[in-house]
Amino acid sequence: MNSYIKRDPNGFTLLELILVLVMMGLIAGLTLPFVVSTLDRIKLQSEVRQISSAIQFTRSEAISRKTLFIFNVDIDKNQYWLAIPKQEEVTQSKPIDETVQIMDYQRADETLTEGTFKILFYPRGNSSGGTIRFKSIDDKDEENIYAVTIDPITGKPKIKHLEE
Repeated sequence: MNSYIKRDPNGFTLLELILVLVMMGLIAGLTLPFVVSTLDRIKLQSEVRQISSAIQFTRSEAISRKTLFIFNVDIDKNQYWLAIPKQEEVTQSKPIDETVQIMDYQRADETLTEGTFKILFYPRGNSSGGTIRFKSIDDKDEENIYAVTIDPITGKPKIKHLEE
């Protein structure tokens, strides 16, 4: 046996230990991008679900209080809030996670990519409708896009995953 190769009490050499550490580093380096993109996608899904729930809440409140409710969104500031115009009541604005971006709001007559927009919810449950599209801020290729479509007749939001 070569006197330069020292073995620890368990029988491993320093060279074997270094090889194992290098392999672990390579595996970690290769899997990290997949883990990060998965985390971004999960954050996006979670935020879209929260917004869909807020829209559903707005609809429910309009029906139960028998008054017009407005779901407001500011694309530039990345936030939303609810308002009751008759009572001049406005809830505190809720910021959307900084990793999530509103791409646009599409309604029958136009598509908005900046500024603010309103979705009206009437006492019978119907709404002004439209589709809000979201993506992760780091998604340059726009591979993961989620859309919340509000049915104008029922006022119910529906989440859909769009792959472009």
